[in-house]
Amino acid sequence: NGDAAVSEGYAVDAFFITDGRSRRKVSGGAARNLPRHTCGECGKSYATSSNLSRHKQTHRSLDSKMAKKCPTCGKVYVSMPAMAMHLLTHDLKHKCQVCGKAFSRPWLLQGHMRSHTGEKPFGCAHCGKAFADRSNLRAHMQTHSAFKHFKCKRCSKTFALKSYLNKHYESACFKGAA
Repeated sequence: NGDAAVSEGYAVDAFFITDGRSRRKVSGGAARNLPRHTCGECGKSYATSSNLSRHKQTHRSLDSKMAKKCPTCGKVYVSMPAMAMHLLTHDLKHKCQVCGKAFSRPWLLQGHMRSHTGEKPFGCAHCGKAFADRSNLRAHMQTHSAFKHFKCKRCSKTFALKSYLNKHYESACFKGAA
């Protein structure tokens, strides 16, 4: 049925420790012993000083002299990478041939096309449920977690994601409730 091929080789735990991008394997666990560059303001650590430097921009104030304003819409950004990504949203050159919707990046159009084709290439290794995009699979994977911190006030059912609890509130449990 194709679902097995999609999820083959993925362990449930893999989705809790990664965002889907591959990581280089270093023999002997040497990667864990590399020096880290830590942010003095929030404690996050990075593998390189340039990554730390880029991160530090996020702590700037929107009214700092280093903040930049978008010339098209006036939105203010404290980091140049964020500003560069935003500027792309004003140049929607990747257009869907089916419905005409436009996107700033080809991969956004590619994901959108799945809404027309029904393709769901991202399969859950735990239950086999398939998804059109990786972020929805990642959110779904949390439903298999033992940690379900969001509890329904009416029926006490618990959920791994607040969005799932909110969806529950809008559905069967609260339908017809005063």
